[in-house]
Amino acid sequence: MKKILAIDDQQDNLVTIKAVLKSYLGDCNVITALSGELGLEIARREQPDTIVLDIIMPKMDGYECCRLLKSDELTSHIPILMLTAIKTDTDSRVRGLELGADAFLSKPIDPIELSAQVKVLLRIKEVEDKLKRDKLSLKDTVIKKTFQLKESEQKYKALFENAPLPYQSLSEEGKYLDVNPAWVKLLGYSREDVIDSYYKDY
Repeated sequence: MKKILAIDDQQDNLVTIKAVLKSYLGDCNVITALSGELGLEIARREQPDTIVLDIIMPKMDGYECCRLLKSDELTSHIPILMLTAIKTDTDSRVRGLELGADAFLSKPIDPIELSAQVKVLLRIKEVEDKLKRDKLSLKDTVIKKTFQLKESEQKYKALFENAPLPYQSLSEEGKYLDVNPAWVKLLGYSREDVIDSYYKDY
């Protein structure tokens, strides 16, 4: 079930947002907060899939709340839709987007537009979550493969070093990369003498 956090200092607005989202999105959990401070706390704790944030609020306005949400590692990945009835000019919209908001909507709320915007943000969040899961899975695979390679390399090295027969490792140009102790013992050269030398010299 998708989790949406609505932050607005007006209870009536929260009731409207909740009713619209429940009506148009169906199975979703809409959590509400009556202040920016409470919204920050709930966002950190609940990890919603998107946040609908009013701009004009006392103490902490929506701009400051957005800035704090986007600068916090726990909440920076959550898409934010900013709502306003007053700050509808281009500068206000740009300011919100530059602070990290993902979308901007003017009041009065059009139910279809609000639900459409929230659906888009939910899709964005879903894709980002999948990318994060894929990245973690890839990281785990790399760690496992690296461990297996190291283990394999150690086994190969042990076999090479302890083999009773002389073995050598050559580059494509025919230069010695390594020789094992049996090779050194048989031919009487030290490893240091041989490494990087052309094999025909020996």
